[in-house]
Order: sequence, then C-alpha cells, then structure tokens
Amino acid sequence: MLEFAIVGFGNRGSTFAKLLKNEKRARLVAVAEVDADNRKLAQTQFGVKAERCFSSADEFFEKGKICDAVILCTQDAQHREMAIRAMRLGYELLLEKPAATTLEDCIAIRDTANGLGRKVMLAHGLRYAPFFYTIKKLISEGKLGEVVTVNQTENIAFWHFALSYVRGPWRNMAASTPTILAKCCHDLDLIAWFMNKKCKSVSSFGGLQYFRPECAPEGSAKYCVDCNAETRKSCLYNAYEVYTEAQVQRGTGGTRKLIGKDVKGLIESRAHEIGRCVYHGDNDAVDHQVVNLLYEGGATAHLTMTAFSQRCYRFVKVHGTKGEVYGDAGKGILHYTPFGGERQEIDVNNAIAVDDAAFLGHGGGDYFLLMDFIGYLLGEEKTVTRTTIDESIESHIIGFKAEESRLNGGAMLTIER
Repeated sequence: MLEFAIVGFGNRGSTFAKLLKNEKRARLVAVAEVDADNRKLAQTQFGVKAERCFSSADEFFEKGKICDAVILCTQDAQHREMAIRAMRLGYELLLEKPAATTLEDCIAIRDTANGLGRKVMLAHGLRYAPFFYTIKKLISEGKLGEVVTVNQTENIAFWHFALSYVRGPWRNMAASTPTILAKCCHDLDLIAWFMNKKCKSVSSFGGLQYFRPECAPEGSAKYCVDCNAETRKSCLYNAYEVYTEAQVQRGTGGTRKLIGKDVKGLIESRAHEIGRCVYHGDNDAVDHQVVNLLYEGGATAHLTMTAFSQRCYRFVKVHGTKGEVYGDAGKGILHYTPFGGERQEIDVNNAIAVDDAAFLGHGGGDYFLLMDFIGYLLGEEKTVTRTTIDESIESHIIGFKAEESRLNGGAMLTIER
C-alpha cells in the first residue's frame, strides 16, 4: 500500500485526505500544518498519529523520506522550495496548481523532476471532471473533426472574487501569483488539452477596473464594521451579508476556511481579511482579462476571465470542422451538434453516483485525479487525462506570457520553451 503525506492541511489538503480515507491502495500517514486545529483534525478524523503531525514543512522534511509521496498544498509562493526539497528526498509529488509564482520557479520544478526521474503531477483536476472529459472524448473520437477554435469563459462570481482576490491571499499578485494563473491555470490547461498542439503566440488585455478607492461609495470605510450603516446596507460586498452562516456552510468561493469560526467576530476585529472594504484594500489582482492564443496550424483560442458574474462557473465552446459542442459546466449539460445532424444534449450530472461533497470537488475531478496519480505511482498505463509535469508547465508558460503581454499593452508575444 502506498503511503502519503500532505504538506499544507487547509481546504485543499483536507479534501485530498477525505479522498484517501477509504482508498484501498493508499493511505495518509503524515501531515505538516502550521495550524494546531488542523493538525488535530488530521488525528481525529483521518487517523494520523500525533508523532506524524508536524507543525511545519521544515520539521517534516528534516525526518527524511518517511513515505512514498507528498501532496503539496501550501501557498503558491512556497511551492518551488518545498517541491524541490521533497523531490530531492526521493518523494513522488502531487503539486497543487499553480506550480509556482514565477516562470523561472516553474521551470526549476519541471527540470528537477525530469533530472531526478520523479513522478510529478499538477492538480489539474478539471481534466478529470465528466463535463470536460466528455468534450475531450468527442474530440478524440473525431466527432468534431479538427479543432479550429476554443472559446472559454471563467466566471469567477463577484462574491468569490471579493473573498479570494480582493480581501484574500491572492489579492496581491507580486506576493502570490498573476491572477490569470492563480484562477485560470485550469482553463489554460484545458484549452491546451483540447487543442493538443503547441501554442505559438499570445496576446492579452485586462486590468483592475472596479475594486479601487475611486469606485468606493460615499460613506465607505476601510473596514465594514466602520462603514456608514446606509452605505453598508446597499453594498454588494457587505461582509455581514456575503459571509452568512449558510454561505460558509456551503464552503463555496473559499468560504470553507470560515467553517467553525466566529465570522461576525472576525469581521468586527478589523484584523481579519474578510472584514476589509473591497474598495480600500491593498489589492492589485486584475478583475477582468482576455487572452488570445494562436496554435500550430492556425487554430485559435480565446479565454475570458471576469469577476463580474452572479454564479461561479465555466462556459466553453469548441468549434471543429465537423461539429461543435458547448455548455455551462455549472449546469452539467453539453450541447453537441454534428454538422448536418440534430443537436444532442449530453447530461453528465449523474456521472458520479456519490453524495459526499469531497468526491464532487472540481466537478468530480479531484477524486479521479487522485486515483490517476495513485495509478501513475503503481505503474499503470497512462490515461488520456493524465497531466505530466511537462504538459502542465506548458500551460503555465502560456499564462506567464499572457501576463507579460497584458503589462505591455497587449503585445503579441512568441511562446518560447
């Protein structure tokens, strides 16, 4: 049986722990996590021994190689150091996306993995979600002919963007990651997967248009608790209304980390991120961006990222020479039309017959991703969904080039590898 350690036992780390809990081919044997409550959770809910619950990544790594593989779920800026350290100790690695916060760090992780012969996968779980896997299956079976264009939109949702990219840990791009990678590296990976060709060039436009002091309503303050009562009442981003108990219990948009916390107390403390005014913060994460991609052979793709939507969902349309397919991933219905034929509806909502929310993360992709990683370590044949470190870094290169283009007024940039 394979033995796993999880470094970073927050939202993502605990999700993988849930998926490992009943797995017969692997088990969780160690956790490294700075939060004492989360370490206790690893012991009480997942049976990790107290002596294998480490209070830091350093403490874990100092023990040497104590299991087979590491699932690395720490903050993006920590990925390069921890990933390389894990690989040098002999660990195989499942790495949360994005791989790292700079292109140089991403390349260093890739080259270290290849140089040491380590098995490394990035957590691009959407490849495994039935919605996106079905699109890839239609392409692979030739039902769309040759792919000519892909249009994809990442609708982040106004409340999700406010929590994670205005108030939260990804609000400052220099301290975290360019937003197009932090939020859309899944999308860039999916487009590359659908195209199955090398991207030749990229251009991009976007910026921070709305979450700025000049857009603040009259009567606003740096913290919601100090905001004028009437102003707060009419504000879409009023923390008292956005982070209700019902919203937190759903765990959507990054609110899972608030479960069990005194949310009102955090808002009124003036010390927690969720109580900050979205207009008076230190954020610079862009709230909208478009990316244009040119592939070998002339095929094109377009990605739109926007904070301004009610729901958090992806919409995709793939145009081929023999057919087209489109759909809203949040609704789980694909509309496929073979040219000259009738439109068909493909419902993927019942593709996963489980009720446990842990198995439904990323549209069901998290579970199948982890199962494929286990299969990878056990020497099973490569699946069509499996993303190697080389393939994953390819989409990261595109993302970093897109950000470079955006900062240079949308300049067309060649993709260099």
